[in-house]
Amino acid sequence: MNIQEFLNLTRKYRWLIISVPALTLIITFFFIKNLPKEYKSEAKISTGLLDPSRQVTTELQGYSGPDIIIKLNQQFTTIIDVMKMPKNMSVLSYRLILHDLKNPLAPFKPLSDDVKNLNVAQRQEAINLFESRLIKREALTPLDNGKLKLYDLVMSMGYDAESINKKLSVTHEQNSDFISVEFLSPNTLLSVFVVNTLSSDFINNYSLDQISNKNTSILVLDSLLKKKEAIMNERILQLKDYKIKNGVLNLDKQSQIIYQQITDNENKKSQALIDKQAALAALKSVNDKLDGRYSDKYLGAETIVDNQDIINLKNKIEAAENIYLDGGYKATDKKKVDSLQLLLSAKLLKSNDRYVSDPLVAKQTLVQRRISIGIDLEKTTAGIKDIDRELDKLNAKFRGMVPFDAGVQNFERNADVATKEYLEILSRYNQTSLDKNIGLRLQLVQEGVPTIPESSKKPLYLALSVIASFAICFFLLLMIHYLDHSINDAKELKAATKGKVIGELNFVKPKNRDITKVWLAENPDQEISLFKDQMRALRFEIDHLLATGNQNVLGITSIKSSKFPVFTLTSLTYSFATLGKKILLIGDAAIAVELEKLKIPTNQSIGDVLAGSTIKVEQSITFLSNHLGGKSLLEKGHQEGVDQIFKAFSAQFDLILVYLDPVDGLSAIKEWIFFTDHYIALFVAGDSINDQELEKLLPLNEDQKFAGWIISDFKA
Repeated sequence: MNIQEFLNLTRKYRWLIISVPALTLIITFFFIKNLPKEYKSEAKISTGLLDPSRQVTTELQGYSGPDIIIKLNQQFTTIIDVMKMPKNMSVLSYRLILHDLKNPLAPFKPLSDDVKNLNVAQRQEAINLFESRLIKREALTPLDNGKLKLYDLVMSMGYDAESINKKLSVTHEQNSDFISVEFLSPNTLLSVFVVNTLSSDFINNYSLDQISNKNTSILVLDSLLKKKEAIMNERILQLKDYKIKNGVLNLDKQSQIIYQQITDNENKKSQALIDKQAALAALKSVNDKLDGRYSDKYLGAETIVDNQDIINLKNKIEAAENIYLDGGYKATDKKKVDSLQLLLSAKLLKSNDRYVSDPLVAKQTLVQRRISIGIDLEKTTAGIKDIDRELDKLNAKFRGMVPFDAGVQNFERNADVATKEYLEILSRYNQTSLDKNIGLRLQLVQEGVPTIPESSKKPLYLALSVIASFAICFFLLLMIHYLDHSINDAKELKAATKGKVIGELNFVKPKNRDITKVWLAENPDQEISLFKDQMRALRFEIDHLLATGNQNVLGITSIKSSKFPVFTLTSLTYSFATLGKKILLIGDAAIAVELEKLKIPTNQSIGDVLAGSTIKVEQSITFLSNHLGGKSLLEKGHQEGVDQIFKAFSAQFDLILVYLDPVDGLSAIKEWIFFTDHYIALFVAGDSINDQELEKLLPLNEDQKFAGWIISDFKA
């Protein structure tokens, strides 16, 4: 989106943007100048949901955090929705219409034609019907239009629910215990009556409905409670009979005791087995020691060797003494005896030093230990047998209790389920009874009172009308700008065609499009002066373009034939003529009509020239019609002949302007372009170029003969 273009569009339609809001402001003023004053009355209802002083029990038990807020909001919303239900709004409608029917001299609103047309009997009948419906609290519907059109009567006075709801507001402020009831009307007494009557009737009816609902719930719960109590008692009795029949006092306790005894005995058995294994290991160790006395030094294993050595020494001494006695007491024998005696003494001393304890004592101790361990082992083995017998007895008792336990569990489970159901219903019964007595109680803590008129909203309505009209205008301009694909200046044309723009011509009003006045007037207005200056600049560009190659044949085409700017072409032709140049203009019938206004002959044709006729040259501007009888240029004459004719034209005239068909027929104008030195294209500002036309314009930018674009009818 181009902001500058949108601002230009806004500037263009500035009077529309100013006039529409102004007109809207005036119309709104006349509409609202007789608006009646409005009075607002407000009543407040306390719910007690957020007032701790009014709460004995709470329905919010079990809720926490955000759940409490959600629950409270649901309760407030429910109360507001119930208040605005058709049944309650119909009660208000009945009271309003009854007030006006019973007080025709002081109604809240001017009586409608339907009410005025009622005679005395019909009025009284209507009062009776409305009072009857009020007592029954029946909702008012279009089906109530019977002999007396009750619904139409209420509608005619504006007392129906839809009309009342337009001015009625029932709201709850956040973190407040109050529900606000507000009503706005042209009569302060009507506003007071509506809020007070609606609040009071709603409180009474809501309380009655609550009590009625609670009573219904209590009756249902009481009946259900009795059924659940009977079922509970029956199942408890079944459990009792089963226990008596099977001699079960307290199966859970008994099974627990037996199981504990089994556990204790198994622990004892485990310990006895451990003790038995320990005794066997100890007995084996004692036996091993007694059996290894030849290898255990503490049992005299080493004394056997020493004793054997001592015995051997004693035997040697005895033999040596015998030799000594028998040999005559020789000194050598004596020494041998003494030597052996010394060895025996040394051996005895050594043996005494090595063995402090008596091996016999140690062996006696081991024997006593073996006897003691054997006795303990027999006692342990006998204890294990006793424990096994006790375990067999306990396990038999435990297995015998299993069938009874399954039966007891089944009866207990049924009794427990029945008891829980009974207690749940009992809890709900008690809660409902409590809610009935001390539950939610609505209170009218503030009645509506007459008030002064509300601040006038006329300035607000006026401001809104201006803002709304301005916004609509702005939106329409935005849509126009968004949907408008027209090209309005040279910059946009250059961007769209990707080509060169050599001139821009201002828009000239149709009433000023007189060639002679445009170029001969001494003091033209600003529009004409600007157009002439732009035309002179364009003339200079074209003259400079043709002068560079000593050329003088210029073709002029456009995009759409219906939009070809004839005035622009004739003005360009006349501008060159004012320089004293001889101009040859080859064009169609539309250009001929414009030139006839300048008294220029238009009876010559290029077809006649191709046929051999001689062209009559006028003093300033000579015109030739490009009509060829439905044939193309080369079909009318061969290329060399046409080329000779154009060379002859170049010699006779200073400038030759050739009007070409629109670009959408590009193949048809190629023959004409072939005989031109250059050609330009005219574009009327405000037109658009679609995609198909853009495709046809692509060859122009690639053609060296194409000089560029001229945009006409530009509006600054």
